[in-house]
Formats: sequence, structure tokens, C-alpha cells
Amino acid sequence: ICDKLRAEQGVEYAPDEVIVSCGAKATLYAAAAAVYDDGDDVIIPSPYWVTYPEQVRLFGANPVYVPTREENGFRLTPEDLGRSLTARTKALILCHPHNPTGATYSRAELEAIAEVCVSEGVIIISDEIYEKLAYDGFRQTSVAALGPKVRALTVTINGFSKAYAMTGWRLGWAVGPRD
Repeated sequence: ICDKLRAEQGVEYAPDEVIVSCGAKATLYAAAAAVYDDGDDVIIPSPYWVTYPEQVRLFGANPVYVPTREENGFRLTPEDLGRSLTARTKALILCHPHNPTGATYSRAELEAIAEVCVSEGVIIISDEIYEKLAYDGFRQTSVAALGPKVRALTVTINGFSKAYAMTGWRLGWAVGPRD
């Protein structure tokens, strides 16, 4: 996993910054358990994968839905993200390529979102399970690869089932700051 991230995304992780689990969904759950507390607000761009809000609620946090719009490709904008922040905002769940819309983000778009998160200390839960399901020459950029300040606030979730069309193969992983 460390070698893959270094080779494909140009981001360095040590083995003690990696967790392997029984699927990306289980790793999203583990990230939620580690990050969310009672009363936290967690931003979820809408539409969204069905389990995100339930994982947020399981730990007493509040899902905050931010609608995305067809006219901008169902991508979260930094302006919409900024308007959705509260004094209790703890995290943003960002899926890209996105399920269910298929939205993808350019590096510049990710940098603008990451800038908001870094300036406000918002943790990014980056669900990248669909990274290999990008077409027409698009190459996914991992949020954590945007620089050390962003990496320090990012938990990247991924797995093997989607990239290798083995949806019953329950093996997922997360990388992020050891703490």
C-alpha cells in the first residue's frame, strides 16, 4: 500500500500509518470511530453513498448535507463548502471519483477544497475506492498528495474490490497520520 501510494500518487506513508480491514466500508467505519465525537458536524456532499450519514450518526455526530449541482458536474465547490462550515465542523467526507454521480475533481479543484479545509482545520475523509474507475484520460489525484498540510488532515480510504472488479473481495485500507 505504501509502495502503491508512492508510485501512483507521489505521497509517502510509513507502514505504521496504514490500517488494513475487511473492506473499505469497514475502514470508513474505523475512521468515523477515530474522528467523530458527539455534536460534531460532518459535511457530506449530496447526493452521497448511503452509509455515510449513518456512520456519522453512529458516533453522535451530525451529517451536514451540501447539495451539489448538475451545472457544475455534481462537484462540491469551495464556496459551498465554506458556506456549510459551522463552529462544530469536524470533517468533510469527499468521495472521488464520486459514487453515485461519477463526478471527478481536477487537481486545482481539489486544491481549492483542501485550502478551505486546511484554513479551518477540517479533517478530510477521502473515499478513493473508485480511483481506477475514471475514463477519457482522467487520472485521479489523491487529496493527501496535495502537500504536507493537507496530508496531515487527510484519512484516505481505499480497497481492492472496485479496481479489480472483485466486489466480494472484502479487503480495504486506510492511510493517515498515525494519531
